[in-house]
Amino acid sequence: MQSALFELAQLFALCVAAGVLFQRFRMPPIVGFLAIGALVGPHAIGLVQHEEMVRSLADVGVVVLLFALGMEMPLQQLSRLRHSMVVGGGIQILGTVLFVAAACLYGGMSWSQGIFLGFLLSLSSTAAITKVLVDHGEFAAPHGRLAVAIAVAQDLAVVPMILLVPMLLGAGSEGVGIVRTLERLMLLIGVLAIAKFLVPRVLSVVSRTRSRELFVLTLATICLLLAALTEKFGLSLALGAFLAGILIADTEYHAHAVAEVEPFRDTLASLFFVSIGMLFDAHTITKEPLLVMVSLLAVVGGKAWIVALAARALGQPGWVRLRTGLIMAQVGEFSFVLVQVVRAQPGGSELMPERGERIFLVVAVLSIAITPLLHGLGRWFVARARNREQSQIAGGLASNSNTDLQQHAIVVGYGPTGRGVLQALQALQLPVVAIEANAQTVREERARGLPIEFGDATSSSVLKALGIERARVLVIAINDFTAAQRIASLAKELSPQLRIIARTTYTGEVQDLRIAGVHEVVPQEMEATVEIMVRVLRRFLVPDDEIGRHISLIRGSIGINKAAPIAKLDPARIADYLPGLGVAMHRVAAGSPAAGRSVGQLMLRKSTGCTLIAIRRGPSNLPAVELDSVLLADDVVVVLGPEHRLADAAAAFRLPVANPILSGVGETNGSA
Repeated sequence: MQSALFELAQLFALCVAAGVLFQRFRMPPIVGFLAIGALVGPHAIGLVQHEEMVRSLADVGVVVLLFALGMEMPLQQLSRLRHSMVVGGGIQILGTVLFVAAACLYGGMSWSQGIFLGFLLSLSSTAAITKVLVDHGEFAAPHGRLAVAIAVAQDLAVVPMILLVPMLLGAGSEGVGIVRTLERLMLLIGVLAIAKFLVPRVLSVVSRTRSRELFVLTLATICLLLAALTEKFGLSLALGAFLAGILIADTEYHAHAVAEVEPFRDTLASLFFVSIGMLFDAHTITKEPLLVMVSLLAVVGGKAWIVALAARALGQPGWVRLRTGLIMAQVGEFSFVLVQVVRAQPGGSELMPERGERIFLVVAVLSIAITPLLHGLGRWFVARARNREQSQIAGGLASNSNTDLQQHAIVVGYGPTGRGVLQALQALQLPVVAIEANAQTVREERARGLPIEFGDATSSSVLKALGIERARVLVIAINDFTAAQRIASLAKELSPQLRIIARTTYTGEVQDLRIAGVHEVVPQEMEATVEIMVRVLRRFLVPDDEIGRHISLIRGSIGINKAAPIAKLDPARIADYLPGLGVAMHRVAAGSPAAGRSVGQLMLRKSTGCTLIAIRRGPSNLPAVELDSVLLADDVVVVLGPEHRLADAAAAFRLPVANPILSGVGETNGSA
């Protein structure tokens, strides 16, 4: 045991070192873990002697990894990506499986081997994709959103793939595999129905104890229990863990559960990738270099092409198709999970022969390792790849654009920000045109009569077709920071007098956008900080002028000297800041005590403790409320005062009146 623990400590130390090293080179830590596994494995220096212990812990890592993945996929959140997931993910997964299966049949392999290899190659590395996108600030860019949606669809597809593995193994037994799979599926549905009923109730009972230890133990129990049940049904531990995560994702304890599981996921998942790397045999490259190279090029090129086809079906422009295809061209981590599942099944070598597994592992590891390179290649190649498409788009814009537009606004991007700006300008009948790279969005909004064009605003010909030289203001409302810089630089060259306003996600990007030519930058991070600070300070009844000074200090720290005025306090929310104080509005009824009397004669403050603060007469408000202001029938008044006295004040404006508190009405002096 002592030597086993020492080996485990060595592995964790090596994982930390590899993770730091690969992070500095902007490569996913997963590649480092795979490299460490290959280094210490039996095909290299053979540092690990207790391979079975490492593999057992790796199996636990797979369980925790899939459990955490399931918790990241609540059904409500997935519904927002359903179109890209169903169409894009469906085309990519089915297209890859069918293409690979056909190639394998042509090469003399069985159809079951071809389908299983198609399963393996249809999956991409979600971890590698998200890491690269986050590092380059492209997670919310068009190609980033599409890549994430397809990756989520792939992760979900792992479940039916695992269910179909027994059927593929029993494909030659006259339907035995199909029947066995259906039986297991029915048992699984029954277990999930019971768990769906019990899990929220169990978590509710445990959460009332306010014990972190009990909550973590409950999560572990749910995860391992469902994993053990699916294993007993002849499926896999990983499938049960994934379904357990989905059950928890739809409860109110989802966020708490994710925070508790994340450290275990990262630690044990690293051992899983190390165990996969231990299977990597570098001698495979030296023995069959041509086969490995051809296989790697076929996998990367084929996957990029199929992903690009899926993006095209979603109406994405050429540059989005190219960048999405290249960033998703690697083999995914869950392909290794499928290999583990097949290896544990009787007769698993029929689906994945030993030689094929060695070549697959080498190709898979290399494809993940070159992900940052493919991303950089996409950024470099995209300008050349989209030239033809941009010229076609520009030609279409030139023929369809309204050359009469003068002093108009151009809105780049039709997300929530762009949509809000365009709708406000249209409501005020101000000239505006929007440009959007999502063809489906353009079709839908054009059908509603909105002035929106399809195209890529990083092209000077597209900006000219939008009348950039005649425009008054350019609003850049996209999430792609690199594209925003390019658009601002082009706009500054084409129209020096143009006012450019842009939004960005992080405050660190403000100065770069200003250098590119943006006059006003609105960082979301900063505005969220300001809004939260304002709400906190108002809880302490800090005056607005003092709050304004703090806003100026915060915005000045990033060079935003011209601070927007502080938002006015909503009178209807005064009670939020002064408990017990309320606001009410009343219409003055004809014949009521208030009708025909002045505010001073009404003596509302003296009788009820409430103050009349506004009078609305017809379509407008009176400029001021004074003691000699006379109330007329049908006036609308606003009353401020203690909540428990508002009902007493309301009696002054209603019929019939029977309120002794107002017996003083008619006196000529008093206060409002």
